[in-house]
Amino acid sequence: MSKYTYIVRNYHAIKEAVIKLDGITVLSGVNGCGKSTLSRWLYYIINGTNNFEKFLYADYKENIRHLVNRMQYACMDLGRYNRQKHEQLRISIDQLYEIVEKLKVVNVDSKEQVNTVYDLFIQALNTTREFLTLAFDENIPEARKARIISYLNQEIKDNDLDKAIKEFYGRNERFISILTNKLYRNLEERPYNTFFESINTHFSIDDKAPSDIHLEEDGVDILETEHISTTFNLQRAIYVDTPMAIGAGETENPFWSALRDMMISEENKSNSIQEKKLLARIKQLLHGEAVLQDDTLFNDKQLRYISSDNKINIDISKVATGFKTFSYLQRLMENGYLNTGTLLMIDEPEAHLHPQWIVEYARLLVMLNKQLGLKIMMASHNPDMVAAIHDIADKEDILDNTNFYAARPAPDTGLYIYHELGHEIGEIFESFNIALENIHRYGAVGIQQ
Repeated sequence: MSKYTYIVRNYHAIKEAVIKLDGITVLSGVNGCGKSTLSRWLYYIINGTNNFEKFLYADYKENIRHLVNRMQYACMDLGRYNRQKHEQLRISIDQLYEIVEKLKVVNVDSKEQVNTVYDLFIQALNTTREFLTLAFDENIPEARKARIISYLNQEIKDNDLDKAIKEFYGRNERFISILTNKLYRNLEERPYNTFFESINTHFSIDDKAPSDIHLEEDGVDILETEHISTTFNLQRAIYVDTPMAIGAGETENPFWSALRDMMISEENKSNSIQEKKLLARIKQLLHGEAVLQDDTLFNDKQLRYISSDNKINIDISKVATGFKTFSYLQRLMENGYLNTGTLLMIDEPEAHLHPQWIVEYARLLVMLNKQLGLKIMMASHNPDMVAAIHDIADKEDILDNTNFYAARPAPDTGLYIYHELGHEIGEIFESFNIALENIHRYGAVGIQQ
């Protein structure tokens, strides 16, 4: 089983974090010390490196689709104005429409499909050139001609419309060649800067990337200075910043959207004996389970909570948040996402759990690591959760692969350094005890105005 080290320095509230991801990793610290920041960027890096080729192909197709759509809109506008040649022009517009529809459905995930998109673009370019040559005549006002040509990112010089059309064709023919060659070069070289530009787009990141960020797999940094590698044995990261995400429906939040898609997928996976035992425990705790059912009203799939006695059958969004916390583990496990190739990151899962369920949840996490090889990184403020993870991991003989970190203030900076505690979690409890001291102080002397 591969070992990973995640490093971030001098970014937002983080002075330095060198985090081991061997099995279960627990991060502790005050609000604002950067725990969620660490999780977000680790999510971007793992999923970004594993989907880099997919993102490059998608960007290529999107660029082509955007240009072909502009050609189609320009021709449709001009075709409505020039009625004298309407029937001839309509044929060309229909051809452009067919090309646009083909671009929608083509799945660009190989060089063969790139060739298909390339050919469709050249077809659209030829059709547009022929359309413009036919449609522009003396009945078209000069202002309208200039407007159409300008929309196609071209201009008419010296009133030479034929030259403008020719330059439009030549410029776009060169563009598609440059774009295609750039795609092939990026696929081969996986440039560092292109990678971060790509994940900014696909994860809608509105923040500058850390300048000092690394992810090592078995001692090898996959974020090299100029090129990006990929993790061989870690295929995906799942980030749960709140269990409320699973009832959110359609959303632009990339973490919530990805979690929802995995929960409503229908993998029809045959679960192992270990998985079946863990699933049975979850369903026993919930006195029911999360079930994917057809929603006939909206012709869609809907997650619902169904009690063991079938007396309760409600939308998952309407169940208690603590139920959601166990429900996402159930669905992710059923669909085969919780395995050795996954890192599950969770922010404060105890926030919505009864103390008894905190222990049950901690045990599930330990067993998911021990039996399925799932890697886990968790942020927690709760002493019961931290203690439960520690003691249950010890009992199950996986404490050597369980790491605890505390964020300490770096002197005179306002930033935090994440210190590895090994298995000695006393420092974490000391920080929790500050709250008890405040309670005693306020309880003894009252809150001073």
